Amino acid sequence: MLATRDKSRSIFTWFLLSFLGGLLAVASVKAADEAAKKETPEIPAEMKKPLVERDPYDLITVNAGGKVQQYRIKPLDFPGGRPPANPTGAFQVELLDLPGRKFQISWKAIQRYQTFPQLLMEDAQAKLQAKEFDAVFGYLQRMKAEYPGYPGTEQILEQLLVQNALERYNTGALDEALGMLEEAHDRFPSRGNTLQSIQSVAQRLVQSEIDAKNWASARLLMKRFEDSYGSAFAAPVKRWRDELAGLAEAQLENARKQEEKDNLRGALKLTELALAIDPTISEGPEQLADLVRRYPQVRIATLAPGEARPPHSTLTATGRRNKRLSYRDLCEIVGYGPEGGEYISPFGAVMRPIDRFELSIVMRDRLTPITGFDLSRQLQDPASKQDPILANLTPLIENLEVQDIRQLDMRMRIPHVRPEALLNFVPREKDFGTFPIPPNGPYKPITVEEGQAFVPTEETKATAKQSPSEILLVPYQSSDDALISLRNGEVHMIDHLDPATAKRLSVETPDGLVVDYYRAPTMHILVPNLNRPYLKNRDFRRGLLYGMDRQEILNSRLLGGLDVDGCRTLSGPIPSGVSPDDPVSYGYDISIEPRKYEPVMSITLRRLAEIQLKKEAEEDMQPVPTLEKLVIGHPNSEVSRQTCLALVQYYKRLGLPVELKVVSPEVTDPEEADVDLLYVEVQIAEPLVDIPRMFQTYVPENHQTQYFQLALRQLGDARTWQEVRERFWSFHRLAHDDLLIIPLFQLRDYFVYRRSLGGVGYQPMSLFQQVERWNLAPVLDVVQN
Repeated sequence: MLATRDKSRSIFTWFLLSFLGGLLAVASVKAADEAAKKETPEIPAEMKKPLVERDPYDLITVNAGGKVQQYRIKPLDFPGGRPPANPTGAFQVELLDLPGRKFQISWKAIQRYQTFPQLLMEDAQAKLQAKEFDAVFGYLQRMKAEYPGYPGTEQILEQLLVQNALERYNTGALDEALGMLEEAHDRFPSRGNTLQSIQSVAQRLVQSEIDAKNWASARLLMKRFEDSYGSAFAAPVKRWRDELAGLAEAQLENARKQEEKDNLRGALKLTELALAIDPTISEGPEQLADLVRRYPQVRIATLAPGEARPPHSTLTATGRRNKRLSYRDLCEIVGYGPEGGEYISPFGAVMRPIDRFELSIVMRDRLTPITGFDLSRQLQDPASKQDPILANLTPLIENLEVQDIRQLDMRMRIPHVRPEALLNFVPREKDFGTFPIPPNGPYKPITVEEGQAFVPTEETKATAKQSPSEILLVPYQSSDDALISLRNGEVHMIDHLDPATAKRLSVETPDGLVVDYYRAPTMHILVPNLNRPYLKNRDFRRGLLYGMDRQEILNSRLLGGLDVDGCRTLSGPIPSGVSPDDPVSYGYDISIEPRKYEPVMSITLRRLAEIQLKKEAEEDMQPVPTLEKLVIGHPNSEVSRQTCLALVQYYKRLGLPVELKVVSPEVTDPEEADVDLLYVEVQIAEPLVDIPRMFQTYVPENHQTQYFQLALRQLGDARTWQEVRERFWSFHRLAHDDLLIIPLFQLRDYFVYRRSLGGVGYQPMSLFQQVERWNLAPVLDVVQN
């Protein structure tokens, strides 16, 4: 027992001594650290800055008793800015480290006196040798501002320009190297070898433009060097011009060979290439004018290519544009009057009595071989139910009667305020059950490398003598790139110009260009995939709308901060027109305000949707659905790309990752595209007919409530325009609440074209509304090229 106690006591004593030893060791280390800190004074914050950013000071090197030390002192004023050459006596200084205290120092003790500008110059020279060119530029800027005319500054600038130019030349930045050398040549003309260096850079720069086939840039550079340096560049300029002339002549000869083979398209392309290389080539303009006259090719820069041959029932902006080339409807909307759309028939005439029950369609034999009997059979054929347009018309017909072979009289079961809007179907002679509907339009698509090309059908060639021999849609990524090509004469037209650019062009009134807009605005909407649990939940859809700042996207990203008429956010998927009295706005209720950006509300509604979905899953004994990310499908257009990129940022802030996917603009089913939201750019020409078609196209009936379906049907049953407005306003409220289609905003779409292209028309409904009347002025077109 005693031994055990002694052993325990010894262990405790050992532990206590070890603990005290540890404390002493820690105390010793801390004491050493404190002593080291006292021996090594902390560097002032000012001295941690680069010299060029510090407050001015002079630096003296003092030799006192064999010990050399440097001190920063408050700058002294000397005559001429420099200390005396052979000073004697003593002078008074104030150390920056001991502000307010004066000290007497003998000049004999001063080993070296450096003024602040001298320090700057020495540091700049050191950085120049280290090739820190950007830093040297900062030093020179400060010297120029605070010490103008200081000796040696110009020499450092000269070295900086030449050495930096050499560095940029070796890295391939030829433009920057040329600019620096030219500045050095202008500032220091006495330097002998600068002009030779400019010639070396210029030759490589021009040759690189020629090799890259940037002919216009190469010619501009040649002219610039010739104007700036005259005879010094005579030899290289002549060599370049001879090279371009040889290339142009070769292309012109190839064009003649293609013309002999009756390949006018190839000959036109090669001739334009020859003139792009060298506009002064002989016989080039005459040959181009002849080819433009014989093969008028209209080149259109497009920011939204769309499908070359869209379905006949398309409602998209690009679809309606291209549809006009492939299809002609019995009745087509061409504008707006006091009461809705105004219509014409390319096949004859449509007459409407005052009672609105009867309608007479007269087919002209010089315009079409189709008769009243053909129309009657088409409307009564059971296959008409497969046509989404005829399916809405045939149930309304009470009686059909053919008069004089060419006339079909139609009586409706109920009067319709705008029956012509129901006649936008393709009239056929036979094969009424053939789908997709065979095209009957003036142009047909062909395959080319440049983009989408359309050429006249045989019937069009026989009837339209002045219409273009080819329409070429060339895709572009941005309005700026397309506008450069338009001004350079590479294209005749831009089909969709962003409103901000269009407004600036309208103010500038550029020579040779015409800026106009389409009469029907374009609505930008999101179609939710209602087959997916989260998107099927109305609260979640409302949360998506609250989670995006549509006004900011519209103003900042799309309009560039400008106020453009007709561009606004929407409270429902119904066009609001350019102004409240715009005829196309008859279905929009301005008393319903668009939902504002409320991120807190968005998160709250999303959480509420999660609770609801979890409860439903537990009741059905099913797994709880999850949403890891939101996939948005969008067409390959400039506006949709910009908008969707903004949506990615907004939803990311809410903790909802987004993935973007490019899809065809003619996709109508988000499930088919495997996306959660489908971005669609729709053009609603006649809301009374197009709004029900839009919901039939994009929202399956099984996802529409009975009240919603009834409201859609009642739109077509309205007997007066007052009833149309009242029923539309009721429908607007339903669409605003249900959000089966999520509205974003409405845009007024602009286009711009060169004056050499005639017959385009004023404020058309779509681009190709009068395409048969288009004509190119060959002489004017050649001049602008």
